[in-house]
Amino acid sequence: MRRGLIILTLLLSAQFVLAQGNLFPSLGGQRAGTSSFSFLKIGIGARAHGMAGSYTAIADDASSLFWNPAGAAQGEETVNIMIDQSQWIADFQLSSFAGVWKFGRVHHLGISALALYAPPTEITTEYRPDGTGEYFNYGDMLLGLTYALRMTDRFSFGITTKLVEEQLADLKMRSVILDLGTFYRTGYKDLRFAVSLLNFGSPAAPEGRYADSDSTVVEYESFAPPTIFRLGVAHEWLQSPGQELTTSIQLNHPVDNSENISLGLEYGFHDMLFIRSGYHFSDEVRSWTVGLGVQWAGFSFGYSYADMSDLNRSEHFSLGWSL
Repeated sequence: MRRGLIILTLLLSAQFVLAQGNLFPSLGGQRAGTSSFSFLKIGIGARAHGMAGSYTAIADDASSLFWNPAGAAQGEETVNIMIDQSQWIADFQLSSFAGVWKFGRVHHLGISALALYAPPTEITTEYRPDGTGEYFNYGDMLLGLTYALRMTDRFSFGITTKLVEEQLADLKMRSVILDLGTFYRTGYKDLRFAVSLLNFGSPAAPEGRYADSDSTVVEYESFAPPTIFRLGVAHEWLQSPGQELTTSIQLNHPVDNSENISLGLEYGFHDMLFIRSGYHFSDEVRSWTVGLGVQWAGFSFGYSYADMSDLNRSEHFSLGWSL
């Protein structure tokens, strides 16, 4: 029965990939900036961020809720929690939480939350370019609920329902979107591959109406969320009692930009100290990343740094706990 469900899921995934030409038109970079809820593109977690986001086939902890919901069923712990804080570009701050609870032998439930915010910004006008003395706020929010099922010792499936909201001054936009993911271990050493479809949903527009140049009251235009299809492969090239070397490669196909590839590497020493690095190919903004991690007695700490070209840099600090 389970084998039949796995085959059916893989066939549906293949059918979806064959349909990419319709769902994800190959329009490349000219579609940049045409999606809503752009904050959903930000990678969460110091480990994933330090490996250039090449994480879909590695995700097996709480941070998997932001990368591949199927990865939530890969961990053996009863409880896995992560808190992540990021210094983002232009003085933006990003705070996120993820928790996974295992119940029964194969069922996993996850809860995730995220907030992106910036200091109040002063309003400027054509006649008062130095500021009017009035301020506006900008902020994004995400709440997610995940269910993941480990169907066999090699295959897992996950789905996340997310409530997302974006607010700019008096404008507010809200929507419900989905994440889907699969995770498969091939049985050859620790080679595995994973597929995820993130931020899938209907177009959204700000609430309310506005008057155009002709004083006609019209509704705001709607835009689709930043749906992205990811295919990742990961493998441990070195596994010994004291050392481990993991590499991953990932194809990213966003709906609002051209395809790109990311590579990630992680070296672990005695399952306590981890050094990470990664590189984004065919990306005009992001390039290389580095990171460090420490793990001991169920607790973990991670730091990552990413070069963002003209946008300076981004940093992540993560704390984790598992039981």
